[in-house]
Amino acid sequence: MSTIDWSSPASVTSALADVQRAPLGDVLRRLSALVAPLVPHTAAAQLTSFCGHSPLKTYGTDDATEAVTSTDLGSLAPQVPVGAPWRGTALLGGAHRTLTAVAAAVPDGDGSLLVLIDTPTGPLPPAAAELLQSIWDLITAHLLHRALDPEPAQLARSRAASGERQRVTAELTGSHAVTLTALLATLRARSLSDVAARQAATDLAASALIDLRRTAQEDPADSHARRVFEDVTAELSPIRRYSDVRLSLRPPETDRPLPSETVYAARSVTLTAVLDAFTQDMVQRVHAGWRLTDNALTVTVRDDSPNARSDTGTAARRLHQIAAAAGGEVARDTEPEWGTTVTATSPLNPAETAAPSPLDGLAPRELDVLTGLAQGLSNRAIAEDLHIGETTVKFHVRNILKKLTVSSRGQAAALARDAGLTPSRRQ
Repeated sequence: MSTIDWSSPASVTSALADVQRAPLGDVLRRLSALVAPLVPHTAAAQLTSFCGHSPLKTYGTDDATEAVTSTDLGSLAPQVPVGAPWRGTALLGGAHRTLTAVAAAVPDGDGSLLVLIDTPTGPLPPAAAELLQSIWDLITAHLLHRALDPEPAQLARSRAASGERQRVTAELTGSHAVTLTALLATLRARSLSDVAARQAATDLAASALIDLRRTAQEDPADSHARRVFEDVTAELSPIRRYSDVRLSLRPPETDRPLPSETVYAARSVTLTAVLDAFTQDMVQRVHAGWRLTDNALTVTVRDDSPNARSDTGTAARRLHQIAAAAGGEVARDTEPEWGTTVTATSPLNPAETAAPSPLDGLAPRELDVLTGLAQGLSNRAIAEDLHIGETTVKFHVRNILKKLTVSSRGQAAALARDAGLTPSRRQ
């Protein structure tokens, strides 16, 4: 950055514009260079409550930044009044350092904090303090604007991260369900003594922990069908060993690499359907098998429970969600007094589909409230428009922010506008 003439408004404005033109990941570096003549420092950190994807950013020497956490800055924030830069010594990254911090307020949020690390001691000159505050206020407004109207690539990254979190959560849920079912089967096994059952349960728990760590390090992108089926078989082996229900498993007759979406769907459908079958009354036999064709992988799970099952139950809904996520479909055929067959088909070459809308998980009333947020309405105005209480609106807003994985009303409104949510669409 070129030398700034602080007595020239044009020079200062040009330098600020250079910071604002920077990519989001480079804003702090340019800002640090801009204010260095005002407040010498070795590193800088910022905490922005309205940036749900990455609220903490650091720049500077490794020894000053590598251990800095959001908790550090969150603990410092109450000491820094909005509009009045603060200078003092505080614990940051595990060490006491001399800091200069400046805070700015934002609507409907906890504000923003800029911390300059290893700054000179002594009072900050009033002129420098006023200029530093003005610069941070302008940069905060700029960052807030970019958060409320994010670039398409930034939205895509945020949605991809959210989708990955959901996938990992589903994977862990399936693994835990298998482990718990196996533990219950072990403890209930009539063929084991109490001592043997406790030892077997301990071994199962230890093995499950090892498997979870191993699975977390694997990349399913290049997995072959038979290898994935072997892993599923291994996960179900404790249930086969100790349960009174007979479980038979048939691997695919042919083999080929599977797309990661198909790996996830086939594994999750098999585990979900098998565990659902094991919970049914009077079930004696369960069979699961995979079949590969040129274009699809078909998973079939059959049981002999005479109980009729609802297509709207928890297991049925989960099976449909899993199959749909991989571009496939699932069918369940129940014959009273005979049993139930679950058939799920996943394409091996999934067609490119549009990214799911982040609003898909919202209830109708939450969409109504979000429409008001997108229009910039207050809670009271939304309540009057929908003829509901203001407290109810606040409740819906909290749920909306949680479901959309955002931290402010403005971010939620930006997602709504990007998804095309308009008053006419909700009427």
